[in-house]
This record gives sequence, structure tokens and C-alpha cells, in this order.
Amino acid sequence: MKTLTLDRFPRKVLRQIDIQKAFIVSRLITAAERLQLFRFLGRKRLTADAIGRKLKLHSFYLRPFLDLLVSLGLLRKDGGKYWNSPFAEKYFVAGRPIEWTRQFSAECAEDYDTLTVVEQALASGKTCQAILKTPRLSYIESMQRDRRRAEDFTQMLFHLHTKDADALAAYLDLSGHQAVLDVGGGSGVMSIALAKRHSHLRACILDIAPVCEVAARNVRRARLSRRVSTLAGDIRKPLPAGYDVVLICDIGAVPPRLLQNAYRALPPKGLLVLADRYLTGDGTRPLDRLAEHFVGSSFGLATRAGMVKAVRSCGFRRVKARNVFRDVWYITGIKP
Repeated sequence: MKTLTLDRFPRKVLRQIDIQKAFIVSRLITAAERLQLFRFLGRKRLTADAIGRKLKLHSFYLRPFLDLLVSLGLLRKDGGKYWNSPFAEKYFVAGRPIEWTRQFSAECAEDYDTLTVVEQALASGKTCQAILKTPRLSYIESMQRDRRRAEDFTQMLFHLHTKDADALAAYLDLSGHQAVLDVGGGSGVMSIALAKRHSHLRACILDIAPVCEVAARNVRRARLSRRVSTLAGDIRKPLPAGYDVVLICDIGAVPPRLLQNAYRALPPKGLLVLADRYLTGDGTRPLDRLAEHFVGSSFGLATRAGMVKAVRSCGFRRVKARNVFRDVWYITGIKP
């Protein structure tokens, strides 16, 4: 799935946007997403008044809002009617499931609010949430409290990581392995890709209960329920035995305790696999991982070299780091 980045906008649009305007414009696009404007329009051509009635938009802002989206190339306008441009249809309707629309736009709005005190955070070392006195819930708390958010977040990640998962399945040689424990496996996207690639393999997705419910539905849709299961649990506790591959994807800096638990759970010759977008050695990329650090990301900042060192320190041997797909790195290690 293609995400919408600035380079995809026409140059004539980008020339009009300075740094300050970029912040304002992106917030208004987020508002359109939260209102599900593009999905509502679909293939229809509607007047501003009709759109305003449906989305409950005040007349003071209605036409300037729609006209701004026309100026950005997201809507078309003729004879007083508005409709989606092909650009909007591609990236906001066809290219995004509804879960992505809801979750991503909600996260964007939260980030805008958080960054209002970033100068204070930089000076004090406190998080923006601590300064605003609106602490962000942990992943576990957030998913357990709000089942709708658990669904949206988990499915957003499924679509986001589909190509990463296919690349991992093509890269790993699992012909000599039988069972994968997908730790913090979320949507199941990695386990599903591995099971499709290796017909002899079984996998288990370990995550909290609300997320496992979503993953189980994805597994059923993939017709893999006989070989891919889910297990509700806490990845901070000792991991279950009976698996000769432990897979840990997209959780950022993997805590030493989790690496140690993976080592204990694996049999001799068992394989550890980490997959993530780790920082470069000089710490300057990926850009979005650095940006996420300032809005309360739970990922933490870990370099590839740092994670390789951490894996070795737990006793794993033949540790390798490979950049196989885009900026995703795979780190593997064998238990002696």
C-alpha cells in the first residue's frame, strides 16, 4: 500500500507551501480524513451545502475548506459541485482501508496537540505528554481499554507491513525449522506471510487478547487456521517453549529481558529473527523514527549495531544484519 508523501503532490502545489503552511495544510487534510470526506464523496458530485449537511460543517468554514482541498489537488470543482480527484481516490479511498483512515488520522491529531509544547520538552527533558499532563497510555493499556482502537491500529499495521512481511518470507530459509513464535505479532501479517511461503511451517501469534482476536480473523481470511494460531499473553513474561524460531518485529529497541527470554525458550540451533527500521550508525535515519521520538513513541531509538551487540550479548551466535527491503533490517542469530 502506498502512503501519501509530499513528493506525490504536484510541484505547482508544493511551491505554495512554506514550513508554517505545511503544518496548517496537513492538519486540514487530517480533518478531512477524520470526517471521512473522501470516502463520503466516493464517485459522487455534490454541492457544498449537501456535503456540509452530511458532515455537519458550519457555513463559515465550509466553502473555504472544500476550496482549499481543490487547491491541493484533492478535490475537483465545477458548476458549484465537488468530487474526489483521481489523486484522492488513489490515496485516500482505494489505497486505505477504513481502519487506516480512522487510526492514522486520530494519531495525527494527537501528535499536533502534543507538539504545541515541544520547546518546553526540549529544554526540560520531560515528555510533551508530561508537560501537558495528558500521559499517553501504553500499548497494552490502550488496546485493552478501547476495542475499536485495537481493531483500527492492528489492521492499519497489517496493511502497512504486508510488503515487509513478503520480503521477510522470501529472505528467510526456514526449511530446517518447524514452528515460529511471533512475539508481539499483532495483526499476524508476518506469520501469515511465512506460512504461505513455507507449507510445512506452523506459527503462533503471541499478543494481548484484543489484538489476538483481530489477528485470528486475519488468519481465517487467509485460510491458514490449521497452521497459524494465536495465544493471548504478555511478551514481558517468559516465552512458551516448543518453537524453534522466535520472531520479533516492529517493536523498536528490543528490551534485553525479551532477548534473554527468547534465548531461554529456544532449543539448540533455534533461530532468533528481529525485523525493524533501526537507526543508522550515525543516528540520522530513518527520519520518521526520529520524528516519532518527540510525540511519545514507544519504539525507543536503537541502532542496527546496537541491536546486533545486544543479540550477541545474550549468547546468540552467527548474528547477521541484512537490509533486504527498503529501510527494514533483519537481524538473525542462532542459539548454540
